[in-house]
Amino acid sequence: MRVLVTCLMLAAFQLASAPSHAQRAGEQARADRFVLLHAGTLLAVPGEAPAGNSTVIVRNDRIVRVAAGFLTPQQAGITEGADVRVIDLSGHFVMPGLMDAHVHLRGEPSFSRGRAVRGQRDPATSAEMAFNAVLFARRNLAAGFTTLRDVGSDDEAVFAVRDAINAGRMIGPRILVSGPAIAVTGGHGDGAPMDRTGDPATRLANGLCDGPHECRRAVRYLYKLGADLIKFTSTGGFGSNTGLDPQLFPDEIEAIVQTAQMLGMKATTHAYSAVSIKDAVRAGVDSIEHGFLLDDEAIALMRQSGTFLVPTLSASYPPPLFRVPEPESVRIRAENRAFERAYEAGVRIAFGTDAGTFRHGDNAKEFELMVEFGMAPMDALRSATVETAALFGIADEVGTLAPGKLADVIALRGDPLENISVLRQVDFVMKSGVIAKQGGQMTEPFDYPPVSPGRLTELFPLTSAR
Repeated sequence: MRVLVTCLMLAAFQLASAPSHAQRAGEQARADRFVLLHAGTLLAVPGEAPAGNSTVIVRNDRIVRVAAGFLTPQQAGITEGADVRVIDLSGHFVMPGLMDAHVHLRGEPSFSRGRAVRGQRDPATSAEMAFNAVLFARRNLAAGFTTLRDVGSDDEAVFAVRDAINAGRMIGPRILVSGPAIAVTGGHGDGAPMDRTGDPATRLANGLCDGPHECRRAVRYLYKLGADLIKFTSTGGFGSNTGLDPQLFPDEIEAIVQTAQMLGMKATTHAYSAVSIKDAVRAGVDSIEHGFLLDDEAIALMRQSGTFLVPTLSASYPPPLFRVPEPESVRIRAENRAFERAYEAGVRIAFGTDAGTFRHGDNAKEFELMVEFGMAPMDALRSATVETAALFGIADEVGTLAPGKLADVIALRGDPLENISVLRQVDFVMKSGVIAKQGGQMTEPFDYPPVSPGRLTELFPLTSAR
């Protein structure tokens, strides 16, 4: 009875304080929100020549116009009294928001734990990893990355953060989530406890599959879970000490890729061995992650099929992860030069770093490595915008600054075409028309909407009172 009275009192208070129908109608008719960005140098379409003084006109979450010169609100056709802000970026290099196709938001290397302490959990719980994902998503956003692809987490943590951002409860980057990477028993990505490896539910939750039938089931499970894409591990990996050789048979790869395609999902694979890379390309995979052992035949196949390479050069140089000055990954990458050879051959390159194997927010070091190894600075910028948007399948929404597209914009105090390292210091970030960083300072991360009467009923259903 006490629960019923409490619920009724809460409902009455909420209804009494709720806006009237007229007030709600007025809110719906509220004037559009405009932002005018005055850019000193504007790279609206990476790959094309930048323009001088320009204005990017944003209405709510989208770009409505890109014009030469610094327009006033009146010149931009905005009616007097409208909600409008003019942001002075006249001393900046302005371009589309960056994208990283390979991050791991639920953690990053740490060797600070010396002994077990009270309350410490190993492995970390989904709740702890969700907190990490909030923190690291914000750190990526501060670095100018307005869109991320998280490739390999549990079935809860990053999903929750993605959904909170999509619902507008948190200002964060757009996140595409794969959930658990699909792997074979004992392979790279198998995180199931030994005593539950044979349990069907445990296998699904950890993305384990052996044989085409089970691999199809794993993809369908992730689709039902709400994954945005499928990631699978074709070979072993450095992080798991499982070697670099193939771990999936061609029919297992085909089952994964074809099932993903049937469900309208992109598929990408962690792959080092040229054998597995070629198996995945022939199966129709969308991108190859790492690809350090690409051979000439694999490069030719990738170019012919339009398969993207996500080179993750930063993952080859992660002393914090391996705790040795010259890890084996550095030697293998330097000897094979897969990135350089693929770039020279015309393979499509999408930007990806493997952030999470090193500190989140340091993603821009990938640009420096790409340029050091022979990529033109403009091509490096294009790889993190136009090309990555195409890989993600969202090129109609992001990747360039054009009318109708979402307003994902960053601004730098230097010219990355002259000095690629200026990408390490992003001064301004706008994501979907919302200013997330200005003057080098991040804005408040969260919004706290009031609980509606309908939501109150969901939280305290009267039918459940006893």
